[in-house]
Amino acid sequence: MSILGKIFTGGKKGLAGLSLEEIRHEEKRLEIRENQHLHQIEKYDKLREDVFNQGAKNKSPARRRIYARRFGEFSQRISMIERELTHVVKELMTLNRVRGILERQRLIPVPNILQKLNEEDMVKLTALLEDDKVSEEMYLQKLDSLLGVVNDPAYESQDIGNEGLEVLKTWEQMDEGELEFNEGLKEATQKEPAGGSKEAKEKEAEPGQAEPA
Repeated sequence: MSILGKIFTGGKKGLAGLSLEEIRHEEKRLEIRENQHLHQIEKYDKLREDVFNQGAKNKSPARRRIYARRFGEFSQRISMIERELTHVVKELMTLNRVRGILERQRLIPVPNILQKLNEEDMVKLTALLEDDKVSEEMYLQKLDSLLGVVNDPAYESQDIGNEGLEVLKTWEQMDEGELEFNEGLKEATQKEPAGGSKEAKEKEAEPGQAEPA
């Protein structure tokens, strides 16, 4: 059982009692599980694609029924693994936020907001964690609200950075069909940072002012 699982099932330690070492260890364990789930999804997705191609090429109704059954089985396995993956990602999000709060408290003497969480808050967090209908984005918003770090710039982009956020936006544009792969890759890799070389060149190009006599 994970650290969060022990807490949610009545552990006495609570989020405020976790050490950074415990959190990092649990994060690594969850990251391994995350990668395992991703590999499984890729595996069954490839098998499903192969079965689809076999059914498309084979005109026999009997064989197609067999392929259709296999296709459905692989789809169900993918859905099940995706639900487990979402749960793992939510746990990782929770631990990432808790670690960020604890690391900040080591640098800045601020009140421990984790100690303000009560049993009712933990029940709400558990429900959000277990609910498959709650997306990862929505869960993070609710989590930040419970932790009291909404709109706090100290916790924004702490995991993936500004460049990571930019590439996420590029992928979303590709999902919507606004960008092709090559266009998206070019945009993601050639974006210039604010105040970067482009601005510097423009300043260099400006004519200098004549010095007074």
